Amino acid sequence: MIRDELRKSQPVVYQALNNACAQNRISNAWLFTGPKGTPKKDAAYLLAMSVFCEKHEGLACEECNTCRRVKDGSYGDLVVLDGSEKAVSKEDVDAIQEKFSKTALENAEGNRVYILLHADTASVSAQNSMLKFLEEPGGKVTAILTTDNVNKLLPTIISRCTVLPFVPYSQEEILERALQQGIPREDAYLLSKSVKDPEDMLSVYEGEEYRSAVMMLKQYLNIDMPRAELLVDYDVSFRSKAKERDQAKKSNILLLELFMDFLMGFGHDVILEKDQGPSWYHNAVVSMKDKKKEYAEFVRIVSEQRDLINKYNDLNLLMDQTFWRLEEFSNGNGI
Repeated sequence: MIRDELRKSQPVVYQALNNACAQNRISNAWLFTGPKGTPKKDAAYLLAMSVFCEKHEGLACEECNTCRRVKDGSYGDLVVLDGSEKAVSKEDVDAIQEKFSKTALENAEGNRVYILLHADTASVSAQNSMLKFLEEPGGKVTAILTTDNVNKLLPTIISRCTVLPFVPYSQEEILERALQQGIPREDAYLLSKSVKDPEDMLSVYEGEEYRSAVMMLKQYLNIDMPRAELLVDYDVSFRSKAKERDQAKKSNILLLELFMDFLMGFGHDVILEKDQGPSWYHNAVVSMKDKKKEYAEFVRIVSEQRDLINKYNDLNLLMDQTFWRLEEFSNGNGI
């Protein structure tokens, strides 16, 4: 159940929602913020269910007919907009206001709820319209907004909401979720260094980009293939050459993100003397045990390069720059 998962992974958020529902003090506007992959959407649906739940006993039971209909989006007094599918427009917000200007369709107490997922995708005009609605929502209307990037919302919107920050899943939680999906432990450990959304674990694991990133990591560590040839092999064998330009760009971004996350994970494991991961990976970590201090600089370099990965930068040039910066680091530290 959602509430059980929330209690485990987001105890502060769970307690805040549980207290608000138990005391019947649900504010008219909520903003759930936090990194991609945190259960903001699930929490939004849980709160919506709690408003409408037939049992009216704190957090939703998640089992009654009303809760089930809220969860599948078929309840008449619930509106859900998902900004990840289409940017929220002013017309979308105005349509909600128009719908909620009328009496409730189903809820006997007149409660109505709207959920705006990825509210940060809304245009400025949409946010201004949203702000007006938050200030004058009408009776028994609850707004629940979620965002991966709170900085993209107007400060005035944030100030009108009860803000609940979600903390990212720990690497251990991500690892456990990967194992539950049947991913082998050695791969799960590497994936936990990069993937932050448990729902993405299996698709990333099954993708060609993951396999290529692992091979690139092994080559950087001089396992099976010489590091000196990494740039050539990246260009010839690893990077996508799909005819569809946008698809190739997307694939290559994921490849470099995984590769650099694996490199940063390796640097952290050297510093912390971790003993997990595939045997070849663990052996490479152990071989650097006398270089722990130097690897703080390694992590800094990779982190700076990782931040430059986006669809606007030349990825081949970025890969070249990363390789040569790391070579300069290695040569300077006798690694």
